[in-house]
Amino acid sequence: MKIEKISFFALAYGGAAIGRIADGRICFVPGALPGETAIVRIVAEKKRFVSGELQELTVRSANRIDAPCALYGRCPGCSYMHCTYETEIKWKDQQLRDFLVRNKLADEAVFLPPFPAPERFFYRNKLTLHGGDGGEAGYYALDNETVIPVPHCQLAQEPLNALLPQRGGEKILLRFTEKDGARKISGASNEVLHESVPGAGEFEVGGEGFFQVNLPVASELVKMVESAVTAAGGREVLELYCGVGVFSIALAGKISGLRCTGIELNKKAIEFAKLNAQKHGVAQRCRFFAQDAGKDLSKFRNRRDLIMLLDPPRGGVEKATLQKVIAVNASTVIYISCAADTLARDLKEFVAAGYMVDSVRMLDMFPCTAHFESLTVLKK
Repeated sequence: MKIEKISFFALAYGGAAIGRIADGRICFVPGALPGETAIVRIVAEKKRFVSGELQELTVRSANRIDAPCALYGRCPGCSYMHCTYETEIKWKDQQLRDFLVRNKLADEAVFLPPFPAPERFFYRNKLTLHGGDGGEAGYYALDNETVIPVPHCQLAQEPLNALLPQRGGEKILLRFTEKDGARKISGASNEVLHESVPGAGEFEVGGEGFFQVNLPVASELVKMVESAVTAAGGREVLELYCGVGVFSIALAGKISGLRCTGIELNKKAIEFAKLNAQKHGVAQRCRFFAQDAGKDLSKFRNRRDLIMLLDPPRGGVEKATLQKVIAVNASTVIYISCAADTLARDLKEFVAAGYMVDSVRMLDMFPCTAHFESLTVLKK
């Protein structure tokens, strides 16, 4: 067993602290913080870096706090629960900057101040649990196999915590909305939930359908998208990965005369999008289509005043789809991302095609976890 004494100077994307071992290689250690020194057990070695396990702190950061969750250290979901929220926001913002600036995709001047979540804890409106061998349900441990029973989650809204603990099933989905309350979603049901986004209104979504887990931050994101569309002066929005239509419908409701087209692979989501557009009174200006985002987009090419809005899953925009998106030649592209690494990968293609990053902002949609949202505006 190899033991090293390491001083840490940064937090990597994902939350692990960064230091160097005696031979100069970078070492990643979860649970440590910049400014700390610790005794570390090396658990994996590569040619250029190693991974370690925190054994003992010898110098403690003033930014360290006691994690308020009894599962912290065993449950891998929270990467930042051992530090102040100011520290978490600082390093998430820095990680986003590093991905874009180091790859020469953006200048420091284009970054807007990060948006912290109004609440660090008890914000999630959705929990997904997995069944263990003993019948208990909980979160996967680091090995992605062992199930950790969850009697209480520090991130879940309290009505969801009232449903814990749970037992049985390969997967258990718990959701909460103000209108529908907390409930366990059955895969065999066709439940309809009513999600209210402050400032944007109420949207219907399927019980198993995607919706943002942090509504106050989602509300701010909708406002930022509206500001970007207004500033761009476009009269038409093409939204890919539109889900149940929140952005297009909110935009059409706020910007007079704006026409929106939403594309989403999930047919059920598109049914809800059409219904939501009717309920919001914008069905005449919002069209929704159930198809692959990478389907032929040539009919949108070179349209004057067209704004492209992208909100892909964590894997980013598929390579073939991305080339079709770029070929549309929209004057403005608004890219919402929940993964900074795939965002940087996709922005390389946009920059190579003649786009420039006009603004970037980090929004902490997922406090305490390794993840965050970002909003990037590109101009041709």
